Amino acid sequence: MGGSHQSSPAAVIQPSFTGLQLQTATNALPIPLVWGVNLVAPNIFWNADFAALPQYTETATGGKGGGTRYMQEVSGYTYQIAIMLGLCEGPINGIGTLWQGQSTYSLSDLNLSEFNGSTPQGTWGYLSSNHGSQAISYPGVAYLASPNFGLGSSATLNLTYAEVYGPLSGSSGVTSYDADPALIIQDFLINAQYGVGFPAVSIDAVALFGSSGDASYQSYCKAAGLALSPSLTDQEAANSILSRWLQLTNATAVWSGGRLKIIPYGDTPIAGANAFTPNLTPVYNLSDDDFIYTEGEDPVQVSRTDPYAAYNMQAVEIFYRGNSYAATPIVAFDQNAIDLYGLRIASTITAHEICDSEIALNAAQLILQRGLYIRNTYTFKLSWEYCLLEPMDLVTISDPGLGLVNTAVRITEIDEDGNGLLNIVAEEFPAGTATAVAYPIQTSSGTVFNRNIAPAAVNRQLIFEPPAALTKSGQGEVWIGASGGSAGIADPNWGGAILWISIDNVTYTVIGTVAEPVRQGFLTAPLNMASGQTSTAPPFVVTDTVNTLAVNLSESGGALSSATVQSVQNAGTLCLVGNELIAYEIAVLTGTNSYALTNLARGLYGSSPSIHASGAAFTRLDDAIFKYVLPSAYIGETFYLKCQSFNIFGSAVEDLSACTAYTYKSAGSGILGPVAQALAAGGNVDCGAASAAAAEADDFGLASDPYPNIVDLGLASS
Repeated sequence: MGGSHQSSPAAVIQPSFTGLQLQTATNALPIPLVWGVNLVAPNIFWNADFAALPQYTETATGGKGGGTRYMQEVSGYTYQIAIMLGLCEGPINGIGTLWQGQSTYSLSDLNLSEFNGSTPQGTWGYLSSNHGSQAISYPGVAYLASPNFGLGSSATLNLTYAEVYGPLSGSSGVTSYDADPALIIQDFLINAQYGVGFPAVSIDAVALFGSSGDASYQSYCKAAGLALSPSLTDQEAANSILSRWLQLTNATAVWSGGRLKIIPYGDTPIAGANAFTPNLTPVYNLSDDDFIYTEGEDPVQVSRTDPYAAYNMQAVEIFYRGNSYAATPIVAFDQNAIDLYGLRIASTITAHEICDSEIALNAAQLILQRGLYIRNTYTFKLSWEYCLLEPMDLVTISDPGLGLVNTAVRITEIDEDGNGLLNIVAEEFPAGTATAVAYPIQTSSGTVFNRNIAPAAVNRQLIFEPPAALTKSGQGEVWIGASGGSAGIADPNWGGAILWISIDNVTYTVIGTVAEPVRQGFLTAPLNMASGQTSTAPPFVVTDTVNTLAVNLSESGGALSSATVQSVQNAGTLCLVGNELIAYEIAVLTGTNSYALTNLARGLYGSSPSIHASGAAFTRLDDAIFKYVLPSAYIGETFYLKCQSFNIFGSAVEDLSACTAYTYKSAGSGILGPVAQALAAGGNVDCGAASAAAAEADDFGLASDPYPNIVDLGLASS
């Protein structure tokens, strides 16, 4: 950019795409159902107005008369589209986080509007104004819409998931997100819009809801810390869905007296704000006088499972909300059973309707205990006189032959044969096995990073014109360094910055990128005038063994290390304090990102060894510095620089309009004219006769330049 040349016209860049490249739309899937808070994959059901937006790059070119002019050229395209994205049945309570790959956004970040799926529902204004013939209100469907959804440079949607706050979210009394399983089941069965069509009068409301602290299913779930956030996205039989929910909440469904009863297996009272009091009163005390005998058979038949076949480790796979809904296994195990019978691992249960690790552990523990400790099954027959019995009733049985004396059992099945006799199947009832102890849990899953996490803006950036000894071929350069942070603390998510330059603070051009934070900070104590031995050898330093350079690098998170004497003599630890160039030998850590630097080389490369106040800027000049060769048009002129931060993933680029414009006037430091260049190279320069007109001219810079150009002409005796 420093030279003057004529550029040939750039070739016209045609749009690469003329429409959306990834069509994530289908009419073969059902509209999802969501309760609580869970994820839904958006589905495109309308799009239009695809647009290609040209992106320009400003290039400096040679103009007539040796001036510089700037040409804008098309360097590529980004794309946008008007779009509607279906979510689920409505009405919903809101939208949380949106995911594009591993990056997270809000609705406003992506210029999306939410329609919650109420009935009736207003029509999207953009659709009515621009596509009136297609303007449908979509009542009962929750969706997102945008008139200009950004597709990036690849014209792909890439909107992976949306966090939906569905009906009943926060109703569980267990978490502020999840829904009450009793309310979910009721809505699933009887909702007129999306329910299974089950008659409301056929649900036993007392068993389902009851009142606080009773034996109802609702009371049990709250007291036991069980809550769900189902997201039904695929077709599945209603009885399969209901069976899974009941398994996860330690309950069962019973059809009795023309009504559906949901009854928990809970067998221990639970105290507290959410209390539960199970019904533990046996309905009958059965003995040999009650059983129906079959010739040659014992009135009570018992079967017992092999303890070596019982599973003692149970895992459930959940969508863990605390880890961006990543599929996460939660494991419950019984160490005593493992020690006695060896490790027996059950198949993992898919429980994506659970999004909380503590709820998942409770559910897994209850499933484990039920399979591990309910081992005895009893069968017997009763006459029709006991026709009021129903599954989940407790009875006691006595059988001297089996050693049973008023042993409590729970009825699980009742079957009436052709003779009117009742065939009863019951399971043992060891009290306490249907209650889970709340153990602490450590989730085991990989970390999901938010690749769109916003970086901090840059700290006070370094803009520095180095002396000629530090530049290449005597060209004028500007060195730029930046780091990101706020309130004096470095931002660990700051990955670098795109550098922009402008001559008028209106039109900016990219000049490069700072790829890592520069080590910068400030002095925590004054630095006195240099004192010590003066050296006449380049880089013309004063060795200062008296003063200490105390610095704090917290704003950039920088670290410093000691160096060798030879390295210092070669300015290997070059730093900038104010306008003075300094190198140090010893770095001693005195606090977090704080150092005491000693054995200093002062006044390097013609800079002035001087006093520096506490708070003066400090920068370590290393490979993190971006070095920019100034175009001739910028020499001696005021120009503007902006540092556009991005995160460690190279994403979430800061809005350029929000970046601070740093003003800088070039002094031309480091520039050597033709005479100075020849002298510096050891050549002879014949300026001609004194009586002749000047044939050679040179500009040795401004008097205010802090770095005078020094040319060593050699010894007088040579």
